[in-house]
Amino acid sequence: MPIDSGMSANSVVLDPRGEISAEETPITTRLNSMEGATVGLLSNSKANAEVLLEKVGEILVEEHGVEATIHRQKDKSPIPADGLAEQLNSKCDAVVNAYGDCGSCTSWLIYDSIDLERQGTPTATINSDEFVTLGQSETRSLGMPGLPITTVPHPMGGIPEAEARARGEDIVPTLVSLLTTDREQLEAEYKNKYLTTAEGLWLTIDGAHFRLDRDSGWWCWINQRRSVW
Repeated sequence: MPIDSGMSANSVVLDPRGEISAEETPITTRLNSMEGATVGLLSNSKANAEVLLEKVGEILVEEHGVEATIHRQKDKSPIPADGLAEQLNSKCDAVVNAYGDCGSCTSWLIYDSIDLERQGTPTATINSDEFVTLGQSETRSLGMPGLPITTVPHPMGGIPEAEARARGEDIVPTLVSLLTTDREQLEAEYKNKYLTTAEGLWLTIDGAHFRLDRDSGWWCWINQRRSVW
């Protein structure tokens, strides 16, 4: 860049952008069917997460032949599941993980799902539609960009429990698909699904727009389609 009058000829300009260094990992092999499976239902303790998952579990058992469900709930959302993930991995054939509807809880939601996938447990991840672009950005940063994510309307907190149950019922067919479809097909469908537009990869958080710098892997804030660093 040009050196202005306030800089010496020996000044060093540092580029604040980083690089994504995580090695890309595929999602694990999916189930042949839900018939006879034991499914873990992992709640991150957000409002209505357990209500939504209870309804999902009921339908999986009643309509899709699931043998049993195992419920686990984190103490709070912005922490890793760790021990709970290990329990679910050892006891379950698949996991449904809910849900991300803010910055920190979305980050840990994705972390937990990728942790389960790397342990060999197919996981269906639920994000709110307002934060799913952030969720998918996290999958890139953590090295599993093909992680399949489905969405529920934002917000989930503050809505009546009946509405949360209805939203759970609505997404069951998609959850079953995420747990039983061929993994290569899923990765092809979901990699960058929520980020890619005709103009490249975009991320929107609370109305603010960001564009992915493909060289560095960093997101830059966009002001009326103009980059601002």
